[in-house]
Amino acid sequence: MTNINTSDWLNEQDIPPAGGQPDMGMGGPPMTQPGGPGDPMNSEPTPDLNPQPEVPEDDINNDPQYPDMPEEETSDDFEVWKIKYVKESIKGDPQKLIDMLMSVRDRELEPIQRKFVEDNLSINNLRMNSNVLQASNEIRKRIKKDFDRTNPSTSVVGHISDVLAENPLLNEAFIKISGLGGGKMDYHRKYIGALTGSVQVGSGGQNEDLIFEETDYSIRISTRFNSRWGDVNIGRWHLKEDDPERFLKNAEIERLEAGSPEEKDVLRRRVVVESIADKYMERAFMITVVNEDGTIQNLGWDLGNCLKAAFLDGKLVVRTENNDAKEAFIDEQGSIIAVPNMSIYYVKESGELGEYGQNEIEEVEFIQHRDGMLFLSAPLDLVKESSVSLQGMNYKEALWNQNPSDFLRVQRCVPSLPEMLLRNC
Repeated sequence: MTNINTSDWLNEQDIPPAGGQPDMGMGGPPMTQPGGPGDPMNSEPTPDLNPQPEVPEDDINNDPQYPDMPEEETSDDFEVWKIKYVKESIKGDPQKLIDMLMSVRDRELEPIQRKFVEDNLSINNLRMNSNVLQASNEIRKRIKKDFDRTNPSTSVVGHISDVLAENPLLNEAFIKISGLGGGKMDYHRKYIGALTGSVQVGSGGQNEDLIFEETDYSIRISTRFNSRWGDVNIGRWHLKEDDPERFLKNAEIERLEAGSPEEKDVLRRRVVVESIADKYMERAFMITVVNEDGTIQNLGWDLGNCLKAAFLDGKLVVRTENNDAKEAFIDEQGSIIAVPNMSIYYVKESGELGEYGQNEIEEVEFIQHRDGMLFLSAPLDLVKESSVSLQGMNYKEALWNQNPSDFLRVQRCVPSLPEMLLRNC
């Protein structure tokens, strides 16, 4: 056997050694074949193993007509959001409503919009209390089960009074509200809102204060909290020039203009009652008075229906009054025209017999109109009596059964002004 130098043989044959790389230590780099890949005279370029993408020339024809812009987050208009909020209140879930309020609280809002948010945030924070929420759920359940659509306030006041009678601590909240001075009306409004799960939309003005929303109806509630009976502000009312045409037939309008004095008087009174009733037809008044002996008195009053029904039954009459405090205006000719004040009287038996043995009738002031404002002027005994005989009134009271000294303690158990304004947050 002859030993052959394999490396020399491979060099002679121009074959690379095993492993695919030429042996650089045995005579330098290998020679290239003419026309091969390594031949510099080869006309074909060596392919680029890492090609770069070709950059085309700018072509404006390929540009999009509308450039892509990042999408901005859209939010509901406040009034659209407000409608959704009122509808959501039907479910009665305070946490869900708080979340909705917090989602818009930091927006740039108008003052009236911000007031809506803060008012209803207070109502729902109050409803987060377990005792209030339990009572509220029971009240709402009873309203849905037993509800007079013609006289809604009578139903609402009845159910609130019945539920709170089972929870004296919640009833005492009315006594605490009475100790809040000038702020008692707003706290009372929010407490009624929390108990019913209503939405606050006003603050004791001419329009409704709370809306209790349901799928097929809504209750527009006006709240009032007074220290006594006899001067409860109902709201502003004026007789309008076209009111006779709205409430009288053509023949009645003719008699109003050219009839006898008796006919004119009857029609004039009727127009007044019809006009007041029409203005407050869809309003449910909830009036609370805390008496000095601790008795909590609540009145549900559907004013529109009450006035119309009582006037037709002859239980209410209208009387005008001339006095020095009359409202007046100056016409185009410079004449001073006085507007007489007016009162609506409740007609009742006096308890005395007349000359011929008949029951004597007396008239007691029920509603007073002065300087463009309406007031429930009836004293407590008349409120109680009329709530029995008139449609659309429901009076409820809760007596104070503890010591008189305890009543004062509860009434004064409210934050002082320094506590409210100077607390560290």
